[in-house]
Amino acid sequence: MIEDYRKACKRGRREVSDAVAHGRYPYLPALDDLLGDGRGGGEVPVGVREIPMELVVGTKTRARANVFSYSFLPIADADTEFAAKWSRLYDAQESEGIRDPVVVYEYLQRFYVQEGNKRVSVLRSFDAPTIMASVTRVMPTPSDEVAVRCYHEFARFYRVAPIYGIEFSEEGGYERLAELLGQTLDETWPEDVVRRLSSTLYLFARSYRSRGGGMLPQTVGDAFLLYMKAYATKQPLGVSEREMDLRVARLWGELVVAAQDDAITYIEDPSEPRTGVVTSVKGIARGIRRAKPLRMAFVYDRDPATSGWTSLHERGRLDLQERLGDAIETSSFCGRASDRDFDRTIAAIVADEADVIVTASPRQMEQTRRAALAYPATTFINCSINLSSSAVRTFYARMYEVKFLMGALAAGMAENHRVGYLANSPIFGSVAEVNAFAIGAAMVDPYCTVHLKWAAAEGSDWRGELEADDVRVLAGRDYPNPLAPEEPYGLTCLHRSKGAERVAMPVWDWGRYYELIVRAIQDDRWRKEGSAHRDRALNYWWGMSADVVRLGLGAGLATGQTRLVQMLRRELVEGRLHPFEGMLVAQKGVVVREEGSPRLANEEIASMRWLNENVVGRLPKSWELSPAVAGDVATSGVITPATDAETD
Repeated sequence: MIEDYRKACKRGRREVSDAVAHGRYPYLPALDDLLGDGRGGGEVPVGVREIPMELVVGTKTRARANVFSYSFLPIADADTEFAAKWSRLYDAQESEGIRDPVVVYEYLQRFYVQEGNKRVSVLRSFDAPTIMASVTRVMPTPSDEVAVRCYHEFARFYRVAPIYGIEFSEEGGYERLAELLGQTLDETWPEDVVRRLSSTLYLFARSYRSRGGGMLPQTVGDAFLLYMKAYATKQPLGVSEREMDLRVARLWGELVVAAQDDAITYIEDPSEPRTGVVTSVKGIARGIRRAKPLRMAFVYDRDPATSGWTSLHERGRLDLQERLGDAIETSSFCGRASDRDFDRTIAAIVADEADVIVTASPRQMEQTRRAALAYPATTFINCSINLSSSAVRTFYARMYEVKFLMGALAAGMAENHRVGYLANSPIFGSVAEVNAFAIGAAMVDPYCTVHLKWAAAEGSDWRGELEADDVRVLAGRDYPNPLAPEEPYGLTCLHRSKGAERVAMPVWDWGRYYELIVRAIQDDRWRKEGSAHRDRALNYWWGMSADVVRLGLGAGLATGQTRLVQMLRRELVEGRLHPFEGMLVAQKGVVVREEGSPRLANEEIASMRWLNENVVGRLPKSWELSPAVAGDVATSGVITPATDAETD
C-alpha cells in the first residue's frame, strides 16, 4: 500500500534532515566512488549467501544512491513510479516474502547493492535481520593499514567458516577465535560449528547492542572475542537467548573496560602511609577485628622448584603467613597450567570459602578473568602489568626504579664504558626496565653503552656475543633460574679468571606487597578504591616508596658507590627524580620527549617499545623467541607478528 511507502518515506526524510544538521553525508555511499583511488585489488565470486542486513551500507554506483537515506529508507515523492514499485514489493513481502536474491559487491565486510536496492529498502523497513544475496568480493589492495591486514585474515577465516559480521580491530583475532573453538584457519570447519557460531554471534550482538554496546568504541567482533575467552570452558556456543543475556550482563564491566583506550588506573602507592602499616599479629587483630582469618589461596601455573618467578611468589606467601600469623590462612597450588586443572582447583578453593585468590603470572589472566566472572563474591588478583579487567585487579612492582639505580652503579664500574644487559622476554614493563637502566648509566657515564641481549631468543649465544663485545659488567636475570643455576643474576662483574662476582641484585619483597594488599582488603580500602574507579581496570604498581622492591648491595662496594645509590634512591622515593622525565632520546636520535617535559604517563612506561639512544641492540622479532616464553608474549608482549617489521 502507498500508505506504507509514505510512512517509510517520512522516516527516510527525517534521517536525511538529521544527517545534514549534524554535518554527515545523508545518502547512500557508492562503492565506485570509494574505489576511485585504486583500492580495489581484484574481484572474487563468493556465490549466493544469506548476509546481515546491517552490513548492507550502500550502492555499487551513484545511479540510485540519492533516492534513499543513508540507511536505505526511501525519500522519493509518493506519486512517482519508484514509490509505486516500492509499494508493490512491500505488499509482496507481507503476503509471501521476497525470495529473489539481490546482487551485491562486498568490500571490507560491507555490501554495496548493484541490483535490488528497493528490495533491500523494503526489508530494512521490516527490520529483517538478513537478506539473500549473490555476492562478489572486491579484495582491497595489499597495504600496511591495520584494516586491510585484518581483512586479509578475515578472507582466510571465511574460506573455512563462511560467516560475515565478525570484525576485529587488530590482527590475530581470527586465529584466536579458531583456537578457542579447537579449529584452524587452514581446514574447513564442521558445518555444525559454523552454524552454532553464527547463531551465537547473532544472539550476542543483539544482547550487546540492547545494553548500549553500539555506543562503545569497539567492534562487535572484539567484544564477541572477549565473550568467547570468558566462556571458553563453559560451552560458549549454543546457549539460549536468556542465558546469553545473563552472560553479557555478567561480562558487561569487562566489555566497557576493554573498549577504552586508556582503561587502566595505576595506583602508584598504598593509600595508607607507611607509618600506619601494622606489622604485628596483635596490631592486625586489634585494627581489623575479624571474626575469622582471611583465607588466601595462591594458584600457580608452574612449580617453584623449576620456576624462579613462582619461587619468589611462594616465598612471599610464606613470608606473608609468618608476618600475619593467625590473622590469615594461606595455601598454594602448583602446576595448574591447563584450563581443566585451573578450573577444578578454583572450584575447590571457592567451595572451601577462600576470600582471595592470587595468580602470579600474566599467562593466567584469561583463566583468572573467567573464574572472577563465575565467582563474583571472591576477590581475584593477578600479578601482571598493562592487562585490563574490571573483574580482576592486577599488581606489579616498579622494578624500573631499581634498574635505574643498577644502571648508575654499573656505569661507574665499567672502565671500558660498556655494560651488558640480559633481558628475559619482551613483555609489558620489560623495555622500561632496559631503558631506565640505560638512562641511569648515562647519568654517571655519558659515554656508556648498554649491550642488550635477550635470554628468550631461540639459539641465543649471549655469552659469546658479550665476550666478543668485551663486556665486563653485566646486569643479568632478576632472580636465580632453578633450571640453570650457573646463569648470572643481579649485577655482576665478569672476571675471565674468577668467573662472575655479584655486586648487587634486585629484591622483590612479595611478602610485604601481599601484606599491604591484605590490609587494604580487610579495612575496606580495597572496596572503596573499586567504587571510586568504577568501569576502570585497577593496577597496583607500587615501587621503592612502598618498600616492595629495592636494590640489594654487596658488602664489597666502595663507600662512594654505596652513597651514590642511596642518594639516587632517596631522590626517587621522595619524588624529586624520575627516570622518564625531561628529554628522552631513542635510538637513531629520535626525540621521544623534549627537555622540560613532564614524566611519561604510566601507560606509556608500561607499554614502552622504543630503546634509549645508548642501547646497542633491538627488540626481538616474535619468530625469534623460544616456545618457552610464547605464552607470556602472546598475552602481555610488546611485540606481535604485526609489529615485527617495526623492530629493526
